[in-house]
Amino acid sequence: MIRKAQFINNVAFQAAMIIISLSLASLVLSIILYRQSMREIALKEVENKAIIFLSAMESSVRRLVMEKNTKSIIELIHKRVEVIGENMDFAIVGVIVRDTNGTVLEHKILDPDGLIYSPGKPEHRPKNFIPKDVQEVIESGDPLVERQIKKLRMVEGQPEIRVIDALYPIMRRQNGELLAVIKLIISVERTFELIKAEYKRFTMKVILGLTVVTSLLIFGILLFLRQRIIVPVLSINYGAKEVASGDLTVRLKPTGSNEISDLMHSFNEMVGGLRHRDQLRQSLAIAKEVQQNLLPAKAPELEGVQIAGRSIYCDETGGDYYDFVEYDEGGSEKLGIVIGDVSGHGISSALVMATARAFLRQRTALPGTAAEIITDVNRQLTRDVAESGNFMSIFYLTINKKNRSLKWVRAGHDPAILYDPATDSFTELKGPGIVLGVNEHFEFVENMRDGLNDGQIILLGTDGIWEARNPQGEMFGKEALYAILRNNSDQAADTILESVIGGLTDFRQEAEVEDDVTLVVLKLTSSF
Repeated sequence: MIRKAQFINNVAFQAAMIIISLSLASLVLSIILYRQSMREIALKEVENKAIIFLSAMESSVRRLVMEKNTKSIIELIHKRVEVIGENMDFAIVGVIVRDTNGTVLEHKILDPDGLIYSPGKPEHRPKNFIPKDVQEVIESGDPLVERQIKKLRMVEGQPEIRVIDALYPIMRRQNGELLAVIKLIISVERTFELIKAEYKRFTMKVILGLTVVTSLLIFGILLFLRQRIIVPVLSINYGAKEVASGDLTVRLKPTGSNEISDLMHSFNEMVGGLRHRDQLRQSLAIAKEVQQNLLPAKAPELEGVQIAGRSIYCDETGGDYYDFVEYDEGGSEKLGIVIGDVSGHGISSALVMATARAFLRQRTALPGTAAEIITDVNRQLTRDVAESGNFMSIFYLTINKKNRSLKWVRAGHDPAILYDPATDSFTELKGPGIVLGVNEHFEFVENMRDGLNDGQIILLGTDGIWEARNPQGEMFGKEALYAILRNNSDQAADTILESVIGGLTDFRQEAEVEDDVTLVVLKLTSSF
């Protein structure tokens, strides 16, 4: 529908431009044709007036020719011009009278006002030469006006003037015998001046009309541009400023089906998307706050053990998780530490993490070994997430101060690291186990290690630490982690944690964080 409207608009615009172009061309052509027609009409009028002028003097000229008093013809013409006066829009500048044999009976050159200027010079022609125009009048017996404009220089050094010839036969009244042919040389300069003046007036009217039409056309175009382009663009500009100020409720009102309207529709869709993203961001901020509240606000206190933990998410929310479980079993002081990593990251991972935390907290409140706790949590979690494809790795560790021992269950998670500075040895706390959420019938087993000593460091972490990459694509690796533990083994647990995070940040440089990072550090002191 939009493309059809665009096609119609394009066709209409092209048609309007064609009409305007044709109108301008027609206007120019009409001016040219008008000038030409004025010229033809004016010359025709001169022709008619010249014939009337000669016919009015026919009787007098006939008498003078018969009396062979052709010199008086000039005086007769002069008097006739004085009588007519301003009604003549042409000037007689020459008179030639010939008999039927072609003999020039009289030849006079007059000034443009019809006054006698100077005697004419005889034409240098053979005797009895009859010019073509005179011959035509002799043969037809009708008046003749040659409308072909000639140029005549009356006086040497003066500009040429434009003239035409008018010939009139002088006949005997009784029998129609041709006596002579009188030829007037008529200046049409005054006629052309009148044509020029009239053409100027006409051109001014046309220009005035064209100015009015052009002004209306420009006004119409500006009005069109204002309604179809300027107003919508200003509306878009206003909307953009409102959006920039934080108002995501603004909406534009598209008009028509042109490209500007498409842009306004796109703007509304963009603002709708921004509003949705803003709502999502707010939701994520709330989710982040909720998830942060699910993490321990502070480390628990267990005499002889320094504890530090932190989770850093690559998005607003993540799937990494750590928690502490404090309980007294048979009078022995014991602390539970759990760290987990949900597949992926973001909202879905955060929901799985929150679900696992709830199951774990609920189950640890009941009697049972670490293996039984993780087995029950896996059963419940699998029923919730089996169809979603999510899963979660967990490392659940308990430290018993009384017998200086560790017990742990490894559910598909990377082994915890035990570092003994006394022997500079690193031990991974391995054990069998699969991730939670894939097999609800799996039975987890408990692993144990005793003989803990003062100064030993236990580190639980997620793969976001050793799998982090720098801009060159190199992996951080566990060797770098071991080096940090070795170099900071005499430091407190929270200092060791900050050293690991600082070393990881320095290694990663400006590379994008692609996975969540969670780290828990336990350091056994002399009072353990």
